[in-house]
Amino acid sequence: MFLVLLVIIHINLTAQGVDPGTVNLTHSWTFNDGTTNDHIGGANGTLKGTAEVYEGSLLAVNPGAYMEMPADKIAINTYTEVTIEAWFRSVANGNTGYTMLAYFGDTQNRVGVNGYFFCAARGDNKSRAAISCGVLSNPWSGESGANGPEYDDGELHHMVSTLNATDITLYIDGQLQASTPLSSKNSISALSPVHAYLAKSGYEDDSTWLGEILEFNIYNKALSSEEVLFLFNKGASTTGVEKAIAALPKEYRLLQNYPNPFNPTTTIEFALPRRSNVHLVLVNMMGQVVRELADGEFIAGTHSVKLDASNLASGVYFCRLQADNFVDTKKIVLMK
Repeated sequence: MFLVLLVIIHINLTAQGVDPGTVNLTHSWTFNDGTTNDHIGGANGTLKGTAEVYEGSLLAVNPGAYMEMPADKIAINTYTEVTIEAWFRSVANGNTGYTMLAYFGDTQNRVGVNGYFFCAARGDNKSRAAISCGVLSNPWSGESGANGPEYDDGELHHMVSTLNATDITLYIDGQLQASTPLSSKNSISALSPVHAYLAKSGYEDDSTWLGEILEFNIYNKALSSEEVLFLFNKGASTTGVEKAIAALPKEYRLLQNYPNPFNPTTTIEFALPRRSNVHLVLVNMMGQVVRELADGEFIAGTHSVKLDASNLASGVYFCRLQADNFVDTKKIVLMK
């Protein structure tokens, strides 16, 4: 009976994973407070391009948007072992070229050298974690890497890579995809502490990665498979992650106003998958603009505008939204 109980406990722990704790957590960007602050190691990030922090996520949904971290403060080359971890969601099918979710290293002659990265989507339809050191002319030829399937589907995923003295690994959604031995040149100590990016490659001609990053962590330990599984199970069930998923719409939408019919006020909502120039107007049956409801640049997300039609006559009107190249119209009815 005692032996059976021990076996059951072991199976349950394996299914849930093993808590790695926070002793080895050296840097953590959660974005929950609306900032790019590193709440463990003080290596606060800097937003670039149109990148923004919104509803607990780093949004990098436009080309050229990314977050830079102080690489010299992180000093990844001083680690003897390292784990990088990200919760992310891509812009669905938005990353068709070569992209990187995170990069640590240098850039010389427009290519990434002495660097370590992982990515969820590439031009060869793979996910990959790789390290390349000591090869400056064509650094990709010197990579030691671990591959998995591509994840560019607009859904929430968890990615982890570990490095130690002998191997590089890639985990996706709690499962080991590959573990690859390092070549003699590739080592953590040979990594360059010049650049550290989220959503940007060390290769200048690569596209920036498009999507949202909900959390990014660095550990000074190569986490075990059981520890990675624990982080996946824990992170996937947090309310913070669920809230952030809902923060970024997948498409432009003009929603039907509510209530409808209305008297004299109603609410109009619209959704933007990325930062956009918005023009929202109310027009009458003759096509004349009778009220300008919104005009300007709005961040990605769902927005609402309240219409007070106290000074308008009863009848049928149309609400028209133009957001960049998207146009839609909804019929609304004012009944007094």
